[in-house]
Order: sequence, then C-alpha cells, then structure tokens
Amino acid sequence: MPNASDHVTELVIFITLFAAVSVLGFVAARWRRAESLDHLDEWGLGGRRFGAWVTWFLLGGDLYTAYTFVAVPALVFASGAIGFYAVPYTIIMYPIVFYVMTRLWSVSYRHGYVTPADFVRGRFGSPTLALLVALTGIVATMPYIALQLIGIQAVLKVTGVTGHLPIIIAFLILAVYTYSSGLRAPALIAFVKDTLIYLVIIVAVIVIPYKLGGWC
Repeated sequence: MPNASDHVTELVIFITLFAAVSVLGFVAARWRRAESLDHLDEWGLGGRRFGAWVTWFLLGGDLYTAYTFVAVPALVFASGAIGFYAVPYTIIMYPIVFYVMTRLWSVSYRHGYVTPADFVRGRFGSPTLALLVALTGIVATMPYIALQLIGIQAVLKVTGVTGHLPIIIAFLILAVYTYSSGLRAPALIAFVKDTLIYLVIIVAVIVIPYKLGGWC
C-alpha cells in the first residue's frame, strides 16, 4: 500500500495544482463579471459572451481528460482490443456534433434557450417531454460524476492518500465553486487543464520513444 511519505513530490504537485485550480474556481465568479449570476444564462452559459477562443479551451478541457489519457489506455492494456471502442465512436461523433450542434446552437441563441429541455419545450410545445429530457440529462450525468470521483480516488491512492474524507473534501470544494461561479469556473480552469494536457502530450512524444529506444 503506498504511503504518503514515500510520494512527497507527487503529493506536493497534486496539492499545489488542486489549490491553484480551487482558487481559480472561486475567482472565476469575478471573471467577465455579470451584474448578477441569478439568471440561468449568466450562471450556466457565462452570459453567452465566451467567444470562440474561450469555448475552444472549454471544449478541449471537457473532451480530453483523464479518461482519454489514462482510462482508455489502461483498458486497452488490461483487456486488449475491446478498449478500441473509444476510437470509432470518437471519429463518428465529430461530424454528427458539427452538423447537429451548429443548428441547435443557432436556434437556441435566437430564442434564448439555455438547456436541451428548453429547446425541446420550444420545438415540441410539451412540458412533459421537456421534463423527461431534463431528468434524463441529470440521471445520465450521475455515472460521469461517479467516474470522476473514482479518478480522484485513484490519483490520491497513487500519492499514498487513502480513505473517503479527501474525496469528500475535494468534491465539496468543486461543488461550492461551481455553485458560486457557474460555467465561468470550468471555463477559466480549462486554460490550466488544457495547458497541462498539451504538456503531457509533448513530454510523452519525446520521453516515451526515448525510453523505448528511439523514434525509428
């Protein structure tokens, strides 16, 4: 069982990054500050003022995560070819998203929709269907949140930290700054997250081939 005293470097890096991200999460409430975050479009969409550059970082931070760089490679290593399911579905996803989402965005922007449930209610005029869509979205998000918590637990275990209390503390901090800052928090944190991801990719491209004997 890993001991925290044996992983001082990893633990210091983790705590430093976690503290920095937490501070950014709370500071985000004042980033591109709105008069009030009580309006759902301000809290959930950043006031619709992010633009292409911020959105690019935000989507990159959401799409390419520990799932991409740790979970899928680990699945391939442990189970073999079954892990390659992530490759075709990712390839198929992009044209569908770019074709459907552009239209969905234009209609939602024109009518001021915030959530998929708003769109469904406006398009089909059915509050019941809109409620079902909203509930489906909430239920579908739960396994993803659980997956993130398992990821945090795995990282903490590697650094020698065990038990449920650290995970609970991390989740509470995340929940509080998300509640106070809305979408501005993950958008601002995405700049740090994406930079770290690109750094990992660059280091992996250079170091891994070097350790395995070269690029040829």
